[in-house]
Amino acid sequence: MTSDKKGSPRAAFSFLDTTVRASAPLPGLAASAASRLPPWALIGLLLLYVGHGLFDRAAWRGDDLMTIALARSTVQELLSGNLGVILLPQLHDLAWNQQGPLWILIVSIFLLPLAAWTAVQGIPMPIQLLDDLARIPVGLALVLGFVAIWKAADRYARRREARPLDPLGVGPKSRDFGKTLGDCALLLAIATLGVIYPWHQAGPAAIGFLLQGLLLWSLATAPETPRRAAQQISWVTAGGLLSLGPGLAMAWLVALAIVFTWVRPYRLVVVEFSKRFVLLLFLIIGLWLMLCLATHSSARVSTWWAQNLNGWAINRLLADPGAWASILRWFNESLWKWWPLWPIAAFGIWKNRHVQWSRAPHWAVPLVIVSTLTILGLAGPSDWRFHQLISVAPLALLAAFGLLSLPRPLVNLVDWFAVALFTALGIFIWLYWTALNFGFPATLAQRVTILAPGVRGNANIYEVFIGVVASMAWVALVVWRLRRGNPRLWRPVVLSAGGLTLLWVLLMTLWRPAIDRIQGQETLAHSLESAWIQSAQTKPRERGARPAEFCVHLTNESQTLDAIAIALTHLPVRRDPQCYWRLGSRTPNSTELRSWKIIWRSSSVEDRRSRERFFLLERQSP
Repeated sequence: MTSDKKGSPRAAFSFLDTTVRASAPLPGLAASAASRLPPWALIGLLLLYVGHGLFDRAAWRGDDLMTIALARSTVQELLSGNLGVILLPQLHDLAWNQQGPLWILIVSIFLLPLAAWTAVQGIPMPIQLLDDLARIPVGLALVLGFVAIWKAADRYARRREARPLDPLGVGPKSRDFGKTLGDCALLLAIATLGVIYPWHQAGPAAIGFLLQGLLLWSLATAPETPRRAAQQISWVTAGGLLSLGPGLAMAWLVALAIVFTWVRPYRLVVVEFSKRFVLLLFLIIGLWLMLCLATHSSARVSTWWAQNLNGWAINRLLADPGAWASILRWFNESLWKWWPLWPIAAFGIWKNRHVQWSRAPHWAVPLVIVSTLTILGLAGPSDWRFHQLISVAPLALLAAFGLLSLPRPLVNLVDWFAVALFTALGIFIWLYWTALNFGFPATLAQRVTILAPGVRGNANIYEVFIGVVASMAWVALVVWRLRRGNPRLWRPVVLSAGGLTLLWVLLMTLWRPAIDRIQGQETLAHSLESAWIQSAQTKPRERGARPAEFCVHLTNESQTLDAIAIALTHLPVRRDPQCYWRLGSRTPNSTELRSWKIIWRSSSVEDRRSRERFFLLERQSP
């Protein structure tokens, strides 16, 4: 893309390259590439990405199911007058120490009106509507997170250190260049392969992305407005602590300490920033701790902190050589989950390796954040998978600036990889859809019955229409990319962002029943509830069970089973050993079978993915 031969533009202005010690792209290239993507196309792509697959589906196993169960449990506790769940989460009567209360509270607020209305009307809460309401804040968090990433890239790109060299004065204006880089960062975040699935669940991945985007945006404004940035970053850091636990807040604090002591624009305001930041952060955390101690026992509060800070991964790595396999697993997953961010960001860092990093905040800040998240994710108390997802925001920022010096071979690699991958996956989705609905190809039809037993084809005009439109849109996008010759900074990632979005639309339209069957637990929940209803209609009345015993005891043998019972059924669950029924995940021994009778057990037909088997037991009369 550039040349150093005698008489070339780069050779003519090489003295400027030496002066600033930066490998900036050609001025003419940056100027011609600064034309923005049409706003309507960007907004439409964003809404299609966020909205599709978020509603009108079953709760998926994992974070989706667990967060809905925690939120429903929180709502029930609030309606019963227990306000302590606002400060420390719990799964029914069991203390929940794996994350903070903030995100669960936000989701609960969206469920509260429906729960209050059904309680007043005396009718059961509709489970399907409950799931959809729980994911409304997910969509809002994602949209706001994308806006924050766009604003952060815009602000950093407008800085003098980030703009390409323009000795002839023909380059883009600062405003246009900032908006173009904002578009690139947003497209790169959308194009990331490994985040679309967790971002469409009710788990804390969405709030983590939003908070990371807000942190980058606030840091981009800190050199000019340190006081306001200190207030914003204090709330963001506290939000990270109260959403994903102390591990994330610790990583951010380390990153902030490095940025404000190493990067020059931040060193100039470190004193003014630190005074307000430290004071406000301690006030927020201190107020929360005082309220926790006023509503919970000190043992409960200390247990939450201990379980979030005691499990440092570095201790396992030093004690068990086999634990080092987790680093290899992180590396293997990052290769595809961070695609196409990591090759673009890595090349940009290599191309600009001669830059004085301390004077280039648009490179230094996201690089420091990614590094601290990765190191403390692998060695600290938090799960590295959460840090891996949150790192997408600063990686998108790095990759956006990496596009400025991206060579044509790497552009072609990213483009053709997207064409090959998404075209092949699209054909694969259509083949499985025809196998499910028409039995052709026969081998795939047999495979479908094994993977998703009980799912029958239900081809309709809506599915066919959406599928055809998504497929034709992908073909049109590929043709457009091949025909358009004008250089644009966002061209290398349009195919990846558009292809992943259209593939997600295709997947959630044609495969949604099969995905709900494979990833959901509705079949198991319906079987469990039916068995309990059949027993509840006769047995307790025959044996004179007292009303206080007319409940299902949550034994805490399996958090998954407890979450299924709370989120997906109308069982009268309670943590009370006197209940007439109880749930379990282990086979009762002979002594227990004298007092309890198994009236239901899960099977591989209901849940093929789990090796764990669940039981519903009924108390035997003495």
